[in-house]
Amino acid sequence: QTLPILGSGAVRLLQTDRHALDEYKEQKLCFHADGCQSKILCFCLVSAVELSSALPVRVPPAAIPMDLRVEQMQTLDSSRREQQEMLALKHKQQLQRQILIAEFQRKHEQLSRQHEAQLQEHMKQELLALKHQQELLEHQRKMEQELEKQQREQKLQLLKNKERGQESAVASTEVKMRLQEFVLNKKKALAQRSLNHCISNNPRYWKTQHSSLDQSSPPQTAVSTYNPPAMGVYDSKDDFPLRKTASEPNLKLRSRLKQKVSERRSSPLLRRKDSPISTLKKRSLDMAGDAQDALTCACVTVSTQTNSLGAGSLQQLRQHRTLGRTQSAPLPQSGQVLQQLVVQQQHQQFLEKHKQHFQQLHINKVRHQSSHPTMTDETVVITSCSRERLSALQLKFLSLGLVYDSLMQKHQCMCGNTNTHPEHAGRIQSIWSRLQETGLRSQCECIRGRKATLEELQTVHSEAHVMLYGTNPLRQKLDSSVISMFVRLPCGGIGVDSDTVWNEVHSSSAVRLAVGSVVELVFKVASGELKNGFAVVRPPGHHAEESTPMGFCYFNSVAIAAKLLQQRLNVGKILIVDWDVHHGNGTQQAFYDDPRVLYVSLHRYDDGNFFPGSGAPEELGSGPGVGFNVNVAFTGGLDPPMGDAEYLTAFRTVVMPIASEFAPDLVLVSAGFDAVEGHPPPLGGYKLTSRCLGHLTKQLMGLAGGRVVLALEGGHDLRAICDASEACVSALLGIELEPLSADVLKQRPNENAVSSIEKVLENHSQYWRCVQRVASSAGLSLLEAQRGDSEENETVTAMASLSVAALEKRYIRCCACATERITPRDDSFFPSHIRDL
Repeated sequence: QTLPILGSGAVRLLQTDRHALDEYKEQKLCFHADGCQSKILCFCLVSAVELSSALPVRVPPAAIPMDLRVEQMQTLDSSRREQQEMLALKHKQQLQRQILIAEFQRKHEQLSRQHEAQLQEHMKQELLALKHQQELLEHQRKMEQELEKQQREQKLQLLKNKERGQESAVASTEVKMRLQEFVLNKKKALAQRSLNHCISNNPRYWKTQHSSLDQSSPPQTAVSTYNPPAMGVYDSKDDFPLRKTASEPNLKLRSRLKQKVSERRSSPLLRRKDSPISTLKKRSLDMAGDAQDALTCACVTVSTQTNSLGAGSLQQLRQHRTLGRTQSAPLPQSGQVLQQLVVQQQHQQFLEKHKQHFQQLHINKVRHQSSHPTMTDETVVITSCSRERLSALQLKFLSLGLVYDSLMQKHQCMCGNTNTHPEHAGRIQSIWSRLQETGLRSQCECIRGRKATLEELQTVHSEAHVMLYGTNPLRQKLDSSVISMFVRLPCGGIGVDSDTVWNEVHSSSAVRLAVGSVVELVFKVASGELKNGFAVVRPPGHHAEESTPMGFCYFNSVAIAAKLLQQRLNVGKILIVDWDVHHGNGTQQAFYDDPRVLYVSLHRYDDGNFFPGSGAPEELGSGPGVGFNVNVAFTGGLDPPMGDAEYLTAFRTVVMPIASEFAPDLVLVSAGFDAVEGHPPPLGGYKLTSRCLGHLTKQLMGLAGGRVVLALEGGHDLRAICDASEACVSALLGIELEPLSADVLKQRPNENAVSSIEKVLENHSQYWRCVQRVASSAGLSLLEAQRGDSEENETVTAMASLSVAALEKRYIRCCACATERITPRDDSFFPSHIRDL
């Protein structure tokens, strides 16, 4: 509205001021608000109005530009001053900020030092309080011990000061021992008296009469065919009941009464009229060595001849009451049953005597071999022959040993889900139930397992490994650094890896019990107490290395047992066969340089792509143990899977020839059943049958005189491991096995198996002589190989017969002509039977 009034000159001035205003706005826009901009605009407008009113209406155009330049310079100077002021203010703010930051850091450091000092003071007070509490507890414990000691002394003093008439019925140790001895003598006397009463006191039943008044009897062979009934009513006047209290005065009184009774019975003048006259001497029965067996024999003699008695004779005999039984089993009534019991007792005693005898012979043989390491060839032949005869006799009296303990079932994941953990407690429980259901357990001798000691575990594993997994609880034995070795599983439990679970409460006891049970069974077989054995144990052990648990394994049970056999029994040669589908890397590591242990493993290898990745056929051993580590590593995956034909071929060409040449003293088997059909591909995937495993066990029994011990390793399909365990136990018991099918006998091994076996034979041909003989038959079926062996044997027999016939003809011709005498050198050329001739 004011522009038309101001005129053209004011408009130009206003426009010039607007240009200056725009420049000022561009420089100061970030430091002023919108309100300030509006004020500056109004100020410029007012200035323009004032200038326009002060100038004349008609102003020359040339004078106005001069005045505008002067005002513009003044405006620029003021803007520069404002910029300098703003820069100075900004610099001042930066200095103040730096000062504040430095002050804050100083205060922070001061507060941190104060906090640390307070924390140290608090910890010091806590330690002092804890120490004081421990001192109080220690003082309280000492006070309780002193109080208990004073109470015991007071009780002892009261017992010492007690009057004789006030003695209680609590017997001391000496009194208890005297009471036991007295009761034992009482039972023997009752048994002998019952045996004497079984013979009638009527003299007309004797063949010879005795007129002496003492308690003598006719000879034992002078008893007639008459025999009285076994037992009758017992007269209570003949004896006194035993008091129930066990105090010493009662024993003295009982002794005096017994002495009076014996004196009365020994004197004919004091003998009662109604008492029977026992005139038969007491016979010494050494069949069983105690009164119970004597009573059983007497009952057999009497009960078998009771039927020949008449009714009148039975009425004339004195009745006796039945003796008090010392066992809870009822007494059989028939004579045949009693005779069977007596025969069984005699047989058990006979077996026990022979077991001790053969055990002593075996120990003497081991000592003799260790003391005479160098023997000639003839001595070796004689020793081997006597060993075979001794083993054949010993096997008739020894039995199969089984070891099992339900405490091993407590080793399980804390989540409690057996579906996610294939190695669970149901494995050994199912096997034990199958052996009970089939009646195999009743044919075996069950032995009690035990926990392995820490020293026994350290024969294979390191001390840190034993302390970590063999002691409980973990946190009290080791520092917190070992906790990092355990991992949290997806199921919520704890383990050393995704498969090997750990239960901090029960695992250490279970793994030590598994090792100790295997060791106990192996030692009983090695010492001759048992024929062979089968250990139903878990967790397995053949993957456990010196300081590393893996593959469900913590301690290597079979390796520890072998080490202890070498150290304690000085066993010279030990064969370990591992037919678990996974390679026993822990067992291989333990004996890789030991020539006294031959380790043979049959496993799925797949060029190192199957767990645990070890067990290549080129791993032969090291140092003196080269050639004593045999890995039958099957390759080719599951196309096709290995089965009976492949395992039978491996045993025929590799395992049994090398083992026979090695000639072990004991055979240990890491019996993993995860190669049996029924396991998924990640856990095995092979098609081996339980029947084939039974036949493989039977082949191993031909080594070491039948001393074979199987220890359960892997196997996670319950039906498969139960069938395999039943077949192996049946083979160990000597039960006739179901024959292999004709298809299996005719089937040749697949190409992958033949290639794997040939590679093993090639690597070990320079260490074992037998390998060269069987190398050409690796691709044959079992029937074809047996047919070839029989033809070879017939050829050898025929050649031997021809040689013997030629030698005999030569000898006869020499004797007939009498022109050629046999010198000692020539004599050694002839066979032994011709030299004898």
